[in-house]
Amino acid sequence: MAEKELFGGIEPTWRVAVAAEFCRIEEVCARAARAQWETVRIWRFINLGLGASAVVSAGVAGSVVLAGDRFPVIAGGLALVAAMLTTVISMVGPARKESQAVEAAKAYQSAETAARQSRQVDLPGLTFAQARQSLGELTDRWHAANRTATPVPRWAQRRAGRGTYDDRTEEILTDRVSEVVRVFRAPRRAVDQVS
Repeated sequence: MAEKELFGGIEPTWRVAVAAEFCRIEEVCARAARAQWETVRIWRFINLGLGASAVVSAGVAGSVVLAGDRFPVIAGGLALVAAMLTTVISMVGPARKESQAVEAAKAYQSAETAARQSRQVDLPGLTFAQARQSLGELTDRWHAANRTATPVPRWAQRRAGRGTYDDRTEEILTDRVSEVVRVFRAPRRAVDQVS
């Protein structure tokens, strides 16, 4: 007997629960990806700012030295500033942290896409065991992205959350409640037959 016939043409509760979990993972991964992209922007700005400052300081110091012996203290100071900025760049490693944040953002986006596809495309045709296995694999993928992700500053998290799911919370909750209510709604044919 087909599953839909068994439940009178409505979705079983486990399918709604699995769909809600896929949706939750999709939302969390989407927000985490946006936060990582905000972190990428931070590290890119720091990398370009420090690198440009070091280059300008070194260039001006070299120009002052080549122009003559009139300002040796200024040339030496600018050379020290350039050396200090270069040291900060090598110690902090903004380019490395930027690439790590890019990789983490891509991992979260990949998990987000997999969650959406599993919920919208795959779930209707899966059995409980297949759906549970798919959910387990997706959860493992999400946790792997969490392990490799770089820490995100609070303001980047706030920026990532602005104008997204926070504004749609009521809509999302209404959709989820509608899915749950649909499971418990009696099919129209059964009600007509009773009366």
